[in-house]
Amino acid sequence: MTTRNMEKHTLGWIALIGAVVTVLLGLGAGTAGGAPHDWEEVAECESGGDWTTDTGNGFYGGLQFTPETWKANGGTGEASEASQAEQIRVAENVLKTQGPGAWPVCGQYLKKGGTAPVEVPHTTPAPAPAIETPDPVETPDLVETPDAVETPDAIETPAPVEAPATVEDSAAVKAAVKAAAQEALDSARELAERNGSGQVFEERVAAPR
Repeated sequence: MTTRNMEKHTLGWIALIGAVVTVLLGLGAGTAGGAPHDWEEVAECESGGDWTTDTGNGFYGGLQFTPETWKANGGTGEASEASQAEQIRVAENVLKTQGPGAWPVCGQYLKKGGTAPVEVPHTTPAPAPAIETPDPVETPDLVETPDAVETPDAIETPAPVEAPATVEDSAAVKAAVKAAAQEALDSARELAERNGSGQVFEERVAAPR
């Protein structure tokens, strides 16, 4: 066998051994990465087996993590929103650092052996119904008022021209006034006599002015 052939065979054995070691290491890592404990009874004790529980008491998820413990041991988000497998992974970390006493009452139910993961689907809240906005109310057009009608300026009437009174007209006016006054006096005298006050009337007529 030549030196070159020996080198090829040696390299082939090395490659084969490396592949076997890689497979073994992968199997070992898979076993170590899996949950070596059964958490079902612990979750049943802590939350009634509800891995999504969130009652507002400060503890979340099937194993009732506090937010501080959850984050300190590799958890992200809320424990109640994480998968069962993720909660068990964090619980294994807590178990390594604090022991089963991290669950003072329910830790006694922890057993050896893996927990069969059961994925609980998260319900998606239905979208809120869209609120229909009413159509805008059309306002009527403004009614245009007609322009004011301009009234024509008042026509000034000329002042009446007084005609000069003649002598005859003056005499006639005086006679008419006197006759009217006498007629009024006679009517008043007659009325006073009917009322029984004729004497008083005559005295007032005769009184000097």
